[in-house]
Amino acid sequence: MGFYEKIQNIVGPEYVSNSPEVCRAYAYNCFMTYKYSVPPEYIIQPQTTQQVSEVVKACNEYKVPLTPKGPAGGTGSGGFHHGGVCLDLMYMDKITHIDPISMKAVTEAGASYFKLSQEVFKAGMMLPTTEYSCGPTVAGSIVAPVVAFGKTRYGRCCDTVDGLEVVLPDGKIVTLGSLAYENSNFGPFYRYINGPDLVNMFVGSNGAYGIITRVAFGCQKRPPFWGNSFYYWTEEQTAEMEEFMLEATGMEVFDIHLNDRWKFDALFTTPDGVTHHELNFLLNQYPRDAYFFMQNTFCAFSQEELDEKKKQLDELCVKCKGGIMGPELADTLIGNFPTMHAPVCISNQVMKPLFDMNKANYHIIPDSYIYPTVKFGEVFRKIKEVYVKHNYWGFPTPAILDGFPMKGQAICTQTWSYINTRDQDQMDRIFAARTELREWFGAQGGVHEEHQPPNVPAYAWENQKSDYQLGQLIKKALDPNDILSPCTFEMEVK
Repeated sequence: MGFYEKIQNIVGPEYVSNSPEVCRAYAYNCFMTYKYSVPPEYIIQPQTTQQVSEVVKACNEYKVPLTPKGPAGGTGSGGFHHGGVCLDLMYMDKITHIDPISMKAVTEAGASYFKLSQEVFKAGMMLPTTEYSCGPTVAGSIVAPVVAFGKTRYGRCCDTVDGLEVVLPDGKIVTLGSLAYENSNFGPFYRYINGPDLVNMFVGSNGAYGIITRVAFGCQKRPPFWGNSFYYWTEEQTAEMEEFMLEATGMEVFDIHLNDRWKFDALFTTPDGVTHHELNFLLNQYPRDAYFFMQNTFCAFSQEELDEKKKQLDELCVKCKGGIMGPELADTLIGNFPTMHAPVCISNQVMKPLFDMNKANYHIIPDSYIYPTVKFGEVFRKIKEVYVKHNYWGFPTPAILDGFPMKGQAICTQTWSYINTRDQDQMDRIFAARTELREWFGAQGGVHEEHQPPNVPAYAWENQKSDYQLGQLIKKALDPNDILSPCTFEMEVK
């Protein structure tokens, strides 16, 4: 019996494919990299943890590499750089436990983060939701952690994980953290059991240490009162913005989301440069000297508490020389928790005028950087310098800044655009800008948000050599055949 026949016996013939067309579809990444250079050779869709275990054992037996599929956009894996198996957990999407009393939730790994957050929401609780709301899976958001909506107060999605069920590289099934004692009288209530935090070993692991099959989360009680405040600063006021973000992050602000003016200019601008658009009624809420816009989301358990939080934020904005806007722009274009920042809220509206100008057909996020909040101004000025140099600043290909201040006084920023992939000059310029920025950012000691080499440059590991070398040792101990996500620790760091 060959490998393919053995897998068919494990998961069923309808849940495995080696069709070149299907494999190529899985090799496409709609954001960070245009496509993976090596597509997978097999797509396998198990339905149970036991099937995952048997698939991993078969991959060891036949020496076939296996990489788990991540969330929407291709994130959650380093890519299929050795071909082999793409493990798609889409059928393992059951939410198995929602407890509004102890405020816990347990779900299979293939459930979308948005599906989980909606079920938690219905039970009177909440979780920080992923910024790309409807797509990312819970497991993909752990092995390649994404910044969450709610990150200002609660951190990344992985920071709320209490326990894991994992299939190790030899096929053994283990439970970690709170899931290690989920059947006790107390139930799965706490991540930090006696001994080291083994849950955290799998966070950001790229799937190299094991396949996550179930996840336990610690939820929060959902406050009934929610509000937004919308502020702006001029391009020269980056120091004042840094002061605001540093202080507001220390307050009980649920989320801060930063954009530059290009995101909104695109909504109001037509190919002839005239601002006549169906959203014109918002123009009087959009100061023309504004460059940076900051939406602040906060919540409370009473209207009085909510009003006080808004008052405190308004006072901080004035102290930091910002401008206070009405809520119309944010409420119309962005939306509120728990669906805030779903792409349907704004991306399609941005895409339409850019398509009219440029025949743009591709949403590209060249990179996603994490660095100290206090360095925002320095990084922004470098980004602008490089993008202006490569003629990627302003229409018809604006570089749109997204910023996500997080707890721990760090910020994640992306500079994205819609481009015409049929225009080779555009493609050459965007990748030249990305290369130049990567060289500068890596030299500063920066960190990449979610991807790992070879999908991002070597600085992602070179800036943390001892951490990387320890990761290699753990990988060799757990996976001597280098079966799981084999590209993860292949870079040579001297």
